Amino acid sequence: MAAILKLSFSYLTKNKIQNLFITMLILLSTLLVCTSVIILANTGYQFKEMHSRTNGSHQMLTFEKELNDPQTVHDWWVAQNGVQVSPLLTYHTLSGMTLDNVDIPNIYLYMMNTPPPPWEVDQLVFASGKESPSPAQGNVWIPTSMAYSYNITVGDVVQFRTGPATLSLTVSAIVVDVPYGAPFSNTARIWMNPGDYEHDFSMFAGKEHHMMGIHFDDYSTSSSYWDRYASETGSPFLETKMEFESISSFYLIINQIIGFIMIFLGAIMMVIALITIGFTISDAILANYKTIGILKSLGLTSRATIATYVIQYALLSVIAVLPGLALSMIVSKFIMSISISSLRIDNVEFPIKGIGATMLVAMLLIVLIISFVVLYAKKARKIEPVQAIRYGMSESDNVRMVKRMNSPLAHTASFGKLPVSLVIGIRSLIKNSKSSVLMILLTSVAASVLVFGYVVLTSIIGINQTAAQWGYDNANIAAVVVDKTTFPKAALQRVLEEDHRIKNVGWHGNLTGVIPSEVSSNHKTSPSISLYLGVLDGSYKDSGFETLRGNNPEHENEISIGVSVAKMLNKDLGDLIDLYIEGEKRTFIISGIYQAIANMSVSGRITVQAVRSVNPSYSDVDVAFINVINPSQAGAIAAQLNEQFKDSASIITQKTLLDSVFAEAANILVYPMALIGLLFIIVTFMIIFSTCRISIRKENKTYGIYKSIGMTSGSIRSSLTFGVASLSLIGSVFGVVAGVYLLPRLLEQVLSRYGIVHLPLVLNGWGILLFACLSILAAATGCWLASLEIRKASPRMLVIE
Repeated sequence: MAAILKLSFSYLTKNKIQNLFITMLILLSTLLVCTSVIILANTGYQFKEMHSRTNGSHQMLTFEKELNDPQTVHDWWVAQNGVQVSPLLTYHTLSGMTLDNVDIPNIYLYMMNTPPPPWEVDQLVFASGKESPSPAQGNVWIPTSMAYSYNITVGDVVQFRTGPATLSLTVSAIVVDVPYGAPFSNTARIWMNPGDYEHDFSMFAGKEHHMMGIHFDDYSTSSSYWDRYASETGSPFLETKMEFESISSFYLIINQIIGFIMIFLGAIMMVIALITIGFTISDAILANYKTIGILKSLGLTSRATIATYVIQYALLSVIAVLPGLALSMIVSKFIMSISISSLRIDNVEFPIKGIGATMLVAMLLIVLIISFVVLYAKKARKIEPVQAIRYGMSESDNVRMVKRMNSPLAHTASFGKLPVSLVIGIRSLIKNSKSSVLMILLTSVAASVLVFGYVVLTSIIGINQTAAQWGYDNANIAAVVVDKTTFPKAALQRVLEEDHRIKNVGWHGNLTGVIPSEVSSNHKTSPSISLYLGVLDGSYKDSGFETLRGNNPEHENEISIGVSVAKMLNKDLGDLIDLYIEGEKRTFIISGIYQAIANMSVSGRITVQAVRSVNPSYSDVDVAFINVINPSQAGAIAAQLNEQFKDSASIITQKTLLDSVFAEAANILVYPMALIGLLFIIVTFMIIFSTCRISIRKENKTYGIYKSIGMTSGSIRSSLTFGVASLSLIGSVFGVVAGVYLLPRLLEQVLSRYGIVHLPLVLNGWGILLFACLSILAAATGCWLASLEIRKASPRMLVIE
């Protein structure tokens, strides 16, 4: 045993830099894998814990269309067993806000009349500020999502426009408001003092609306309640209903994306680490072949030989995994602090869950590494003392190497036909075929990760270029109606018709459609489904709406449906679908299927004629999609229209509309993606430095001969670096293909549950080329620095050696 330990520690001290790099590689792999496990374990937990703490809603009902009586609906739900209901909340809608004399557009506000406590559902949690039954006079409470997005703190004065007047109110508290406090949301509830609410909105021209939240003891039974509601009232619920999946989706989506990317790439890095360890062990066995042969001839068993490597790498893995596990706690806490910041409470640390599972994963990594070491170290069993002393390798390996060096490829790379500098680089790659394969694999993975991260970020930042593929319109300007009761549609329509710069306009409204429950042939009842129905007075094509398959509706009996609806109902193009619109049943032909991140694709699109077949006087408008002849004038036109109609509408460009929502997502993703990219660049450098260093030390005598015949250290180093850079170029080409086409397809598996089955990408060729070149640069730098060994040694000493 003493001999085994002595050999193990001698291997550790002999190759300090190589062992350091392997330790770092294991550490970084552990960091990625354990961080992803913690993020995935805590993503759902943080939201569920806060939802449970506030007794949060599973469904939110808003009454703005006067299709159901709010008090009647509230009374019906109060009388039900197994549910809890919030107070019937009253509010007015406003748009826009001013902070420190800076206008914040594209934020839509529910100005709430704060009811007296206690509330059974959606209790507010105070993140900062003094807790009280209701805001004091002149003060408001705002949600964390809004406060953290715009850096609003307690004591700031915010201003809201109410027609010609302006409300100036002081933020006295920041609260966690679960139903309307998700990240990336442009809607928020502002909780006002009841006296202020009555005074400030007594002369307000806008109409007062109502909302309520419902909490089910068992959410899975919600459909049976709604079936009973429809049966007892004689009509399905026709107002807007927000489901629990929609409430929770934006709390969870970013962390699930980050967790998926990190665990996938962490697994890839661990595979690279295992391959590198295997390569290192194989090379170490080859380098010590004669020594091992002599030791075996002296009585050292094969099992003892294998044990020397197992002890060495077991020690390295323990040294690496433990700090990696500790660092993962810090990194995961940082990522979660920015990705679910809207659930953060001042001076309260997020409790980290999943520590046990993460420690188990760390232990499994150690077991995996040791198992892999045993697998590769078994090669030492085949060492025959006689062959080891004679060839320095097995006889079969010696024959194989001779054949490889006399192969047609090696023959082509001869001194007589190619420049010497090129020959040296190519022959080094051919002779060290395993390390060459590792370099291609490594640079492919590094390039794919860097390109993938760049493509994902640019696709989110440049979402205005692919808005239609995310389910949005593609119009130049959006005129969002804030107060429908005062919105002068006729006046805006007249202004747009008279403006020669306007190309076309589409008037868009929405309804809640209900797909009735059905009994299929196998006697299973499918529950009724409420879906968001977009209604367009105009052309879907002109407004820029796209479909994945088929076309958007053009006729009264046509409908296009979201991919989630198609999946739930097993419907396809040309199928018929029954739909209740304002209480009346209509049958539609499915003309198209589209994807939309809004409402998780549980939605549909119909024409205004379809609604007017039920309600001839229908003229509801939520937004006007405006296209201009010269897109460069969109900003100026939007500003002019907004100034003219600011009392009842918010008119802004589509780019401003999208950036205000998705810029936050890009800002959150940039940190983990930059971390992952940096780690892979470091890993590429370390492994190629280590493998090149091993190869150069094996070829010391050869390079000594090159120097003795007149070649300089610089020319030899340049030749080796050129060979590695050329190999990395090949790897980076494969990496670009994987980063643009393969990895986004895997990410779609996560996004599919949120209504996106095809990830819309924005591809910038120069940016992709730049990030792909980073892997080549890391590889070339690693080889160049590793080749310093050649410069340090004299030709005479190398030849003697």
